[in-house]
Amino acid sequence: MSQTFTGREQALSAKTVYLHIGTMKSGTTYLQDVMKSNKELLAERGVLWPGRHWGDQVYAARDLANINPHDYRPSIVAGSWQRLVDEIHAWDGHAAVISMEWLAGGAQPDHIRHAVETLAPAEVHVILTGRDLARNIPATWQEDMQNWMTCSWQDFIAAVRDPESAPIDAGKRVWRQQDLGAILRKWNEVIPAERTHVITVPPPGADPGALWERFAAVIGIKPDEYSPPPRGVNTSLGVTSAELMRRVNTLSHKRGMKWRKSERLFKQILSKQVLSQRKGKEPALVLPDEHWPWAIEQGKRIAAEVEQTGARVWGDLAELVPDRAHAREGATPDQATDSELLEAALDGIVGLVAHVQNKIPTLDQQQEMENRRHNQAQQGEAPRNHQEPASQIVKRCLVELAQRGGVMGALYRFWQTGRRKLRGTTRS
Repeated sequence: MSQTFTGREQALSAKTVYLHIGTMKSGTTYLQDVMKSNKELLAERGVLWPGRHWGDQVYAARDLANINPHDYRPSIVAGSWQRLVDEIHAWDGHAAVISMEWLAGGAQPDHIRHAVETLAPAEVHVILTGRDLARNIPATWQEDMQNWMTCSWQDFIAAVRDPESAPIDAGKRVWRQQDLGAILRKWNEVIPAERTHVITVPPPGADPGALWERFAAVIGIKPDEYSPPPRGVNTSLGVTSAELMRRVNTLSHKRGMKWRKSERLFKQILSKQVLSQRKGKEPALVLPDEHWPWAIEQGKRIAAEVEQTGARVWGDLAELVPDRAHAREGATPDQATDSELLEAALDGIVGLVAHVQNKIPTLDQQQEMENRRHNQAQQGEAPRNHQEPASQIVKRCLVELAQRGGVMGALYRFWQTGRRKLRGTTRS
Protein backbone atom coordinates (compact mmCIF):
# COMPACT_ATOMS: atom_id res chain seq x y z
CA MET A 1 0.00 0.00 0.00
CA SER A 2 1.15 3.56 -0.63
CA GLN A 3 2.33 5.85 2.14
CA THR A 4 1.04 9.40 2.28
CA PHE A 5 3.42 12.17 3.39
CA THR A 6 2.42 15.75 4.03
CA GLY A 7 5.54 17.36 5.52
CA ARG A 8 9.32 17.41 5.63
CA GLU A 9 9.61 13.82 6.79
CA GLN A 10 12.23 12.44 4.44
CA ALA A 11 15.80 11.82 5.55
CA LEU A 12 18.45 12.91 3.06
CA SER A 13 21.30 10.62 2.06
CA ALA A 14 24.86 11.86 1.50
CA LYS A 15 23.86 12.76 -2.04
CA THR A 16 20.43 12.27 -3.54
CA VAL A 17 19.45 12.94 -7.15
CA TYR A 18 15.77 13.65 -7.71
CA LEU A 19 14.53 12.93 -11.23
CA HIS A 20 11.30 14.84 -11.77
CA ILE A 21 10.02 13.02 -14.85
CA GLY A 22 6.60 14.64 -15.42
CA THR A 23 3.85 14.08 -16.23
CA MET A 24 3.12 16.52 -19.05
CA LYS A 25 0.83 19.45 -18.15
CA SER A 26 1.03 18.80 -14.41
CA GLY A 27 2.61 22.05 -13.30
CA THR A 28 6.07 21.04 -14.50
CA THR A 29 6.90 24.43 -16.03
CA TYR A 30 5.84 26.20 -12.83
CA LEU A 31 8.09 23.99 -10.70
CA GLN A 32 10.98 24.31 -13.13
CA ASP A 33 10.72 28.08 -13.09
CA VAL A 34 10.66 28.20 -9.30
CA MET A 35 13.92 26.26 -9.23
CA LYS A 36 15.44 28.20 -12.11
CA SER A 37 14.69 31.57 -10.52
CA ASN A 38 16.01 30.36 -7.14
CA LYS A 39 19.08 28.49 -8.36
CA GLU A 40 21.53 30.40 -6.16
CA LEU A 41 19.42 30.02 -3.02
CA LEU A 42 18.98 26.31 -3.67
CA ALA A 43 22.74 25.99 -3.99
CA GLU A 44 23.19 27.73 -0.63
CA ARG A 45 20.91 25.07 0.85
CA GLY A 46 22.98 22.28 -0.71
CA VAL A 47 20.62 21.54 -3.64
CA LEU A 48 22.00 21.72 -7.20
CA TRP A 49 19.83 22.78 -10.14
CA PRO A 50 22.33 21.62 -12.79
CA GLY A 51 23.11 23.12 -16.16
CA ARG A 52 23.79 26.66 -17.33
CA HIS A 53 20.07 26.89 -18.08
CA TRP A 54 17.11 24.51 -18.16
CA GLY A 55 17.79 23.78 -21.83
CA ASP A 56 20.81 21.76 -20.71
CA GLN A 57 18.44 19.48 -18.79
CA VAL A 58 16.23 19.16 -21.88
CA TYR A 59 19.21 18.13 -24.00
CA ALA A 60 20.35 15.70 -21.29
CA ALA A 61 16.93 14.01 -21.18
CA ARG A 62 16.88 13.77 -24.97
CA ASP A 63 20.36 12.28 -24.95
CA LEU A 64 19.54 9.78 -22.20
CA ALA A 65 16.30 8.50 -23.73
CA ASN A 66 17.06 9.15 -27.42
CA ILE A 67 14.09 11.51 -27.75
CA ASN A 68 14.03 13.41 -31.06
CA PRO A 69 10.85 15.46 -31.66
CA HIS A 70 10.04 15.72 -35.37
CA ASP A 71 13.12 13.53 -36.02
CA TYR A 72 15.45 16.42 -35.22
CA ARG A 73 18.53 15.85 -33.06
CA PRO A 74 20.81 18.90 -32.68
CA SER A 75 24.52 18.19 -32.40
CA ILE A 76 24.52 19.68 -28.88
CA VAL A 77 22.41 16.74 -27.65
CA ALA A 78 25.26 14.25 -27.95
CA GLY A 79 27.02 13.90 -24.59
CA SER A 80 24.55 16.19 -22.78
CA TRP A 81 23.53 13.56 -20.23
CA GLN A 82 27.13 12.82 -19.22
CA ARG A 83 27.92 16.53 -18.92
CA LEU A 84 25.03 16.91 -16.48
CA VAL A 85 26.15 13.81 -14.58
CA ASP A 86 29.70 15.16 -14.31
CA GLU A 87 28.39 18.41 -12.86
CA ILE A 88 26.35 16.48 -10.27
CA HIS A 89 29.33 14.33 -9.27
CA ALA A 90 31.44 17.46 -8.78
CA TRP A 91 28.76 19.03 -6.55
CA ASP A 92 29.65 19.03 -2.86
CA GLY A 93 26.08 19.55 -1.63
CA HIS A 94 23.67 16.84 -0.53
CA ALA A 95 21.17 16.82 -3.43
CA ALA A 96 20.49 17.64 -7.08
CA VAL A 97 17.24 17.99 -9.03
CA ILE A 98 16.71 17.23 -12.72
CA SER A 99 13.27 18.06 -14.14
CA MET A 100 12.21 17.07 -17.64
CA GLU A 101 8.68 15.83 -18.29
CA TRP A 102 9.51 13.92 -21.48
CA LEU A 103 11.15 11.22 -19.35
CA ALA A 104 7.84 9.90 -18.00
CA GLY A 105 6.76 8.50 -21.34
CA GLY A 106 10.05 8.52 -23.23
CA ALA A 107 12.48 6.71 -20.94
CA GLN A 108 12.55 2.91 -21.11
CA PRO A 109 14.05 0.54 -18.50
CA ASP A 110 17.46 0.44 -20.26
CA HIS A 111 17.57 4.26 -20.23
CA ILE A 112 16.59 4.27 -16.55
CA ARG A 113 19.33 1.75 -15.70
CA HIS A 114 21.87 3.90 -17.51
CA ALA A 115 20.74 6.93 -15.52
CA VAL A 116 21.08 5.09 -12.21
CA GLU A 117 24.46 3.58 -13.14
CA THR A 118 25.99 6.86 -14.27
CA LEU A 119 24.67 8.76 -11.24
CA ALA A 120 25.99 6.17 -8.74
CA PRO A 121 26.93 6.29 -5.92
CA ALA A 122 24.22 8.96 -5.56
CA GLU A 123 20.82 7.57 -4.59
CA VAL A 124 18.24 8.24 -7.31
CA HIS A 125 14.65 9.16 -6.42
CA VAL A 126 11.85 9.61 -8.95
CA ILE A 127 9.20 12.33 -8.67
CA LEU A 128 6.00 12.06 -10.70
CA THR A 129 3.46 14.90 -10.70
CA GLY A 130 -0.07 14.05 -11.82
CA ARG A 131 -3.27 15.94 -12.61
CA ASP A 132 -6.82 14.72 -13.29
CA LEU A 133 -7.73 13.84 -16.87
CA ALA A 134 -10.63 16.29 -17.19
CA ARG A 135 -8.08 19.10 -17.00
CA ASN A 136 -5.14 17.31 -18.53
CA ILE A 137 -6.68 16.09 -21.80
CA PRO A 138 -7.73 19.59 -23.02
CA ALA A 139 -4.40 21.00 -21.82
CA THR A 140 -2.50 18.36 -23.77
CA TRP A 141 -4.36 19.01 -27.03
CA GLN A 142 -3.85 22.77 -26.94
CA GLU A 143 -0.17 22.24 -26.10
CA ASP A 144 0.10 19.87 -29.07
CA MET A 145 -1.23 22.67 -31.28
CA GLN A 146 1.66 24.84 -30.09
CA ASN A 147 4.06 22.09 -31.15
CA TRP A 148 3.13 21.74 -34.82
CA MET A 149 0.52 18.98 -34.44
CA THR A 150 -2.48 18.86 -36.77
CA CYS A 151 -4.89 16.43 -35.09
CA SER A 152 -8.44 17.78 -34.70
CA TRP A 153 -9.99 17.92 -31.23
CA GLN A 154 -12.61 15.31 -32.10
CA ASP A 155 -10.02 12.89 -33.53
CA PHE A 156 -7.82 13.50 -30.49
CA ILE A 157 -10.59 12.66 -28.01
CA ALA A 158 -11.54 9.55 -29.98
CA ALA A 159 -7.90 8.40 -30.02
CA VAL A 160 -7.48 8.92 -26.27
CA ARG A 161 -10.64 6.96 -25.50
CA ASP A 162 -9.80 4.09 -27.85
CA PRO A 163 -6.07 4.26 -28.62
CA GLU A 164 -5.81 0.76 -30.08
CA SER A 165 -8.43 1.34 -32.78
CA ALA A 166 -7.54 4.94 -33.62
CA PRO A 167 -5.81 5.62 -36.95
CA ILE A 168 -3.51 8.16 -35.25
CA ASP A 169 -0.91 7.73 -32.51
CA ALA A 170 -2.13 10.62 -30.34
CA GLY A 171 -4.08 8.42 -27.90
CA LYS A 172 -1.21 5.98 -27.31
CA ARG A 173 1.14 8.92 -26.80
CA VAL A 174 -1.18 10.50 -24.22
CA TRP A 175 -1.36 7.29 -22.22
CA ARG A 176 2.43 6.85 -22.37
CA GLN A 177 2.65 10.32 -20.83
CA GLN A 178 -0.31 10.20 -18.40
CA ASP A 179 -0.96 6.65 -17.17
CA LEU A 180 0.68 7.06 -13.77
CA GLY A 181 0.36 3.42 -12.78
CA ALA A 182 2.03 2.16 -15.96
CA ILE A 183 4.77 4.80 -15.69
CA LEU A 184 5.52 3.85 -12.08
CA ARG A 185 5.63 0.13 -12.87
CA LYS A 186 8.17 0.80 -15.63
CA TRP A 187 10.40 2.90 -13.39
CA ASN A 188 10.01 0.46 -10.49
CA GLU A 189 11.73 -2.19 -12.61
CA VAL A 190 14.91 -0.27 -11.79
CA ILE A 191 14.14 2.05 -8.87
CA PRO A 192 12.33 0.64 -5.81
CA ALA A 193 8.90 1.95 -4.83
CA GLU A 194 10.18 3.52 -1.60
CA ARG A 195 12.23 5.89 -3.75
CA THR A 196 9.37 6.89 -6.05
CA HIS A 197 7.14 9.85 -5.18
CA VAL A 198 3.79 10.91 -6.61
CA ILE A 199 2.72 14.52 -6.12
CA THR A 200 -0.91 15.21 -6.94
CA VAL A 201 -1.82 18.58 -8.45
CA PRO A 202 -4.28 20.42 -6.19
CA PRO A 203 -7.78 21.14 -7.58
CA PRO A 204 -8.77 24.47 -9.13
CA GLY A 205 -9.12 27.21 -6.53
CA ALA A 206 -6.41 25.79 -4.27
CA ASP A 207 -3.49 27.90 -3.08
CA PRO A 208 -1.24 28.40 -6.15
CA GLY A 209 1.78 27.60 -4.01
CA ALA A 210 0.46 24.25 -2.78
CA LEU A 211 2.13 22.29 -5.58
CA TRP A 212 5.50 23.84 -4.79
CA GLU A 213 5.02 23.13 -1.08
CA ARG A 214 4.52 19.45 -1.84
CA PHE A 215 7.49 19.35 -4.18
CA ALA A 216 9.71 21.14 -1.67
CA ALA A 217 8.70 18.62 1.00
CA VAL A 218 9.88 15.76 -1.22
CA ILE A 219 13.34 17.25 -1.79
CA GLY A 220 13.67 18.34 1.83
CA ILE A 221 13.65 22.15 1.70
CA LYS A 222 11.48 24.85 3.25
CA PRO A 223 9.12 26.18 0.54
CA ASP A 224 8.59 29.64 2.04
CA GLU A 225 12.20 30.64 1.45
CA TYR A 226 11.81 30.61 -2.33
CA SER A 227 10.21 33.30 -4.50
CA PRO A 228 7.53 32.28 -7.03
CA PRO A 229 8.27 32.53 -10.77
CA PRO A 230 6.90 35.38 -12.91
CA ARG A 231 3.19 35.08 -13.62
CA GLY A 232 2.01 33.89 -17.01
CA VAL A 233 4.82 31.39 -17.61
CA ASN A 234 3.84 28.83 -20.27
CA THR A 235 0.34 30.28 -20.57
CA SER A 236 -2.12 28.00 -22.34
CA LEU A 237 -4.18 29.06 -25.35
CA GLY A 238 -7.88 29.78 -25.51
CA VAL A 239 -9.98 27.49 -27.67
CA THR A 240 -10.05 29.83 -30.71
CA SER A 241 -6.30 30.40 -30.76
CA ALA A 242 -5.63 26.69 -30.32
CA GLU A 243 -7.84 25.90 -33.33
CA LEU A 244 -6.12 28.67 -35.31
CA MET A 245 -2.74 27.10 -34.56
CA ARG A 246 -4.05 23.74 -35.77
CA ARG A 247 -5.00 25.29 -39.10
CA VAL A 248 -1.70 27.13 -39.38
CA ASN A 249 0.14 23.87 -38.66
CA THR A 250 -1.89 21.99 -41.25
CA LEU A 251 -1.14 24.56 -43.96
CA SER A 252 2.55 24.74 -43.07
CA HIS A 253 2.77 20.95 -43.38
CA LYS A 254 1.12 21.11 -46.80
CA ARG A 255 3.58 23.80 -47.90
CA GLY A 256 6.52 21.62 -46.92
CA MET A 257 7.76 23.86 -44.13
CA LYS A 258 10.09 22.32 -41.54
CA TRP A 259 9.67 22.52 -37.75
CA ARG A 260 13.38 23.07 -37.22
CA LYS A 261 13.20 26.38 -39.11
CA SER A 262 9.69 27.36 -38.01
CA GLU A 263 9.62 26.54 -34.28
CA ARG A 264 10.72 29.96 -33.03
CA LEU A 265 8.29 31.83 -35.27
CA PHE A 266 5.29 29.58 -34.73
CA LYS A 267 5.68 28.36 -31.15
CA GLN A 268 7.79 30.87 -29.27
CA ILE A 269 6.43 34.05 -30.90
CA LEU A 270 3.02 33.46 -32.51
CA SER A 271 1.74 31.03 -29.88
CA LYS A 272 3.58 31.67 -26.61
CA GLN A 273 4.02 35.45 -26.88
CA VAL A 274 1.14 36.65 -29.06
CA LEU A 275 -1.89 34.36 -29.05
CA SER A 276 -1.47 33.44 -25.39
CA GLN A 277 -2.29 37.08 -24.57
CA ARG A 278 -5.80 36.47 -25.93
CA LYS A 279 -6.62 33.87 -23.29
CA GLY A 280 -8.85 36.26 -21.35
CA LYS A 281 -10.83 37.07 -24.51
CA GLU A 282 -11.56 33.48 -25.49
CA PRO A 283 -13.42 30.55 -23.93
CA ALA A 284 -11.27 27.87 -22.33
CA LEU A 285 -11.03 24.47 -23.95
CA VAL A 286 -12.95 22.00 -21.78
CA LEU A 287 -13.78 18.32 -21.79
CA PRO A 288 -17.35 17.88 -23.13
CA ASP A 289 -19.97 16.62 -20.67
CA GLU A 290 -20.41 13.27 -22.42
CA HIS A 291 -16.79 12.33 -21.64
CA TRP A 292 -16.87 13.10 -17.92
CA PRO A 293 -18.13 9.67 -16.72
CA TRP A 294 -15.32 7.99 -18.65
CA ALA A 295 -12.72 10.45 -17.28
CA ILE A 296 -13.92 9.85 -13.71
CA GLU A 297 -13.72 6.08 -14.19
CA GLN A 298 -10.18 6.36 -15.58
CA GLY A 299 -9.17 8.66 -12.73
CA LYS A 300 -10.30 6.11 -10.16
CA ARG A 301 -8.39 3.38 -11.97
CA ILE A 302 -5.21 5.45 -12.06
CA ALA A 303 -5.49 6.38 -8.36
CA ALA A 304 -5.95 2.72 -7.41
CA GLU A 305 -2.98 1.61 -9.50
CA VAL A 306 -0.75 4.29 -7.99
CA GLU A 307 -1.70 3.06 -4.52
CA GLN A 308 -0.89 -0.52 -5.51
CA THR A 309 2.64 0.40 -6.59
CA GLY A 310 3.58 1.47 -3.07
CA ALA A 311 4.87 4.85 -4.21
CA ARG A 312 4.97 7.64 -1.63
CA VAL A 313 2.08 10.04 -2.19
CA TRP A 314 2.34 13.75 -1.42
CA GLY A 315 -1.15 15.22 -1.51
CA ASP A 316 -4.30 13.19 -2.01
CA LEU A 317 -4.92 10.46 -4.60
CA ALA A 318 -8.56 11.61 -4.76
CA GLU A 319 -7.22 14.68 -6.61
CA LEU A 320 -6.48 12.42 -9.58
CA VAL A 321 -10.22 11.79 -10.01
CA PRO A 322 -12.06 14.55 -11.93
CA ASP A 323 -14.58 16.37 -9.76
CA ARG A 324 -17.60 17.96 -11.45
CA ALA A 325 -17.74 20.51 -8.66
CA HIS A 326 -14.58 22.00 -10.17
CA ALA A 327 -15.76 21.87 -13.79
CA ARG A 328 -15.48 25.22 -15.53
CA GLU A 329 -17.38 26.72 -18.42
CA GLY A 330 -15.78 26.71 -21.81
CA ALA A 331 -16.09 25.56 -25.39
CA THR A 332 -14.68 23.17 -27.96
CA PRO A 333 -12.86 24.03 -31.23
CA ASP A 334 -15.83 23.18 -33.45
CA GLN A 335 -17.71 26.05 -31.78
CA ALA A 336 -15.15 28.65 -32.93
CA THR A 337 -16.70 30.79 -35.68
CA ASP A 338 -14.95 32.10 -38.78
CA SER A 339 -15.18 35.66 -37.45
CA GLU A 340 -13.56 34.61 -34.16
CA LEU A 341 -10.79 32.82 -36.03
CA LEU A 342 -10.30 35.87 -38.24
CA GLU A 343 -9.98 38.14 -35.21
CA ALA A 344 -7.41 35.80 -33.65
CA ALA A 345 -5.50 35.60 -36.94
CA LEU A 346 -5.40 39.40 -37.21
CA ASP A 347 -4.04 39.62 -33.67
CA GLY A 348 -1.49 36.98 -34.61
CA ILE A 349 -0.28 38.79 -37.74
CA VAL A 350 -0.03 42.15 -35.99
CA GLY A 351 1.79 40.53 -33.08
CA LEU A 352 4.26 38.85 -35.39
CA VAL A 353 4.94 42.11 -37.18
CA ALA A 354 5.50 43.86 -33.85
CA HIS A 355 8.14 41.29 -32.93
CA VAL A 356 10.07 41.39 -36.22
CA GLN A 357 9.57 44.96 -37.47
CA ASN A 358 12.72 46.30 -35.83
CA LYS A 359 14.79 43.68 -37.62
CA ILE A 360 13.37 44.19 -41.10
CA PRO A 361 15.13 46.95 -43.10
CA THR A 362 12.97 50.02 -43.72
CA LEU A 363 12.02 51.04 -47.26
CA ASP A 364 14.67 53.76 -47.11
CA GLN A 365 17.33 51.26 -46.07
CA GLN A 366 16.26 48.89 -48.82
CA GLN A 367 16.42 51.70 -51.38
CA GLU A 368 19.88 52.66 -50.14
CA MET A 369 21.06 49.09 -50.63
CA GLU A 370 19.61 49.04 -54.14
CA ASN A 371 21.32 52.35 -54.98
CA ARG A 372 24.64 51.02 -53.72
CA ARG A 373 24.33 47.91 -55.88
CA HIS A 374 23.35 50.03 -58.90
CA ASN A 375 26.36 52.34 -58.44
CA GLN A 376 28.68 49.38 -58.07
CA ALA A 377 27.35 47.91 -61.30
CA GLN A 378 27.81 51.20 -63.19
CA GLN A 379 31.40 51.52 -61.96
CA GLY A 380 32.15 47.96 -63.02
CA GLU A 381 32.58 46.70 -59.47
CA ALA A 382 31.61 43.15 -58.66
CA PRO A 383 28.42 43.15 -56.58
CA ARG A 384 29.14 42.42 -52.95
CA ASN A 385 27.68 39.23 -51.67
CA HIS A 386 25.04 40.29 -49.16
CA GLN A 387 23.55 37.44 -47.19
CA GLU A 388 19.78 37.66 -46.83
CA PRO A 389 18.95 38.88 -43.31
CA ALA A 390 17.13 36.42 -41.04
CA SER A 391 14.34 38.98 -40.75
CA GLN A 392 13.75 38.81 -44.50
CA ILE A 393 13.48 35.06 -44.25
CA VAL A 394 10.87 35.54 -41.51
CA LYS A 395 8.99 37.96 -43.74
CA ARG A 396 9.00 35.50 -46.62
CA CYS A 397 7.75 32.75 -44.32
CA LEU A 398 4.83 34.92 -43.27
CA VAL A 399 3.87 35.61 -46.87
CA GLU A 400 4.41 31.99 -47.88
CA LEU A 401 2.21 30.80 -45.01
CA ALA A 402 -0.61 33.18 -45.83
CA GLN A 403 -0.97 32.98 -49.60
CA ARG A 404 -4.31 31.82 -50.97
CA GLY A 405 -5.42 29.46 -48.27
CA GLY A 406 -8.50 29.69 -46.02
CA VAL A 407 -8.56 32.32 -43.32
CA MET A 408 -4.85 33.10 -43.66
CA GLY A 409 -5.26 33.56 -47.40
CA ALA A 410 -8.08 36.04 -46.82
CA LEU A 411 -5.90 37.94 -44.41
CA TYR A 412 -3.06 37.97 -46.92
CA ARG A 413 -5.26 39.46 -49.64
CA PHE A 414 -6.63 41.99 -47.16
CA TRP A 415 -3.08 43.00 -46.29
CA GLN A 416 -2.08 43.31 -49.95
CA THR A 417 -5.08 45.54 -50.70
CA GLY A 418 -4.34 47.79 -47.73
CA ARG A 419 -0.68 47.99 -48.72
CA ARG A 420 -1.55 49.15 -52.24
CA LYS A 421 -3.95 51.78 -50.90
CA LEU A 422 -1.32 53.02 -48.46
CA ARG A 423 1.24 53.37 -51.25
CA GLY A 424 -1.24 55.29 -53.38
CA THR A 425 -1.96 57.69 -50.51
CA THR A 426 1.77 58.22 -49.86
CA ARG A 427 2.53 59.03 -53.51
CA SER A 428 -0.33 61.51 -53.80
